[in-house]
This record gives sequence, C-alpha cells and structure tokens, in this order.
Amino acid sequence: MNWKSILTWAGVGSFLGFIMAVAMYSPMGNENFVYLIYAGMLLGALIGARYPIESRASAYAFPLGFAATSLLAGLWMVKPVASRDIYAFLAIVIVAMMLVGASGFFDMFLVPVTYFGGFAVAMLVFKGYQPLQGTEGAVVGLFTIGVMGAILAFFAVFGRWAFNMARNIPRR
Repeated sequence: MNWKSILTWAGVGSFLGFIMAVAMYSPMGNENFVYLIYAGMLLGALIGARYPIESRASAYAFPLGFAATSLLAGLWMVKPVASRDIYAFLAIVIVAMMLVGASGFFDMFLVPVTYFGGFAVAMLVFKGYQPLQGTEGAVVGLFTIGVMGAILAFFAVFGRWAFNMARNIPRR
C-alpha cells in the first residue's frame, strides 16, 4: 500500500469536498454540507489505495496543512496569537516544503490542493469550538494560514524545482 498516494488523494478529496460544500451551502443554506469534506477525504483515500500515483510533496502537504492549522488553533486556545506567530507558521511551512521537494510536475501542482485539503479538515475539526470562534482575529488568522500556506507551499516547491533546474544548466 502506497501511503503517499493515499495521503495525496485524501487531500485532493477533502479539497473537492470543500468546494462542493461551499457550492451547495449558498443555494441550500444547509450547514450539514460541510461534512462533504470528510466524505471527500475518505473517498480520496480509497481512490489513492486503489489507484496509486507517485507523489512526494503533495503527500506531505496534506498532513502539513492539517498540522499547521491545528497547532495554530491550539495555540490560540491558550494565548492570544499575534500576526508574527502566524508568519512564523508560514515560514515553517515554506521551509518544510522546500526540504521535501516535488517528484514531478503533477506532484508540484497538487501541493496547494492537498495543503488546502488538510486545512479544510482541520477547520472542520474545530468547527463548533466557541472560544475559538469568539476570539477576535482567530478565524481570519486560521484562514490566512490555510490560503497563504497553500500558495506559499506551492512556491516553495516550485522554487526548489527551479533551483535544481538552474543548477543543471551547463556553464559557458
């Protein structure tokens, strides 16, 4: 069983579940559509077990998105979090993704999708926690770590790829 493929497809599935939940929430007004994130994650994991792909960075991006969001939410539960703390989490995401590197183009372009999928699962875990919802700036900070983290994770992987390609250019 290829666990990297399972994590990659679980991230893609939770991202697609998030997209469907957002699309269905507006016309229907039903809050239960957010559980499509879990359904997408489970379906994606099953697809990843059945149809494995070669991935590296996107497999690490899914748990990294979940961990960064969960740790920031946990930190917010015990103390007020400043914007510098959020930027420190983003810096950790960048460094981690630069160290991992992508196994190919497909893997590189799945990184923001799987990272955001991990973020969506973590936000669903903390969905009903009132002290976090009532804290000023907490939800905005968590969305910053999710959206900016996905974008910066892609650019970190892309930067490592570009550096490796530039390093392989022969000198004249």
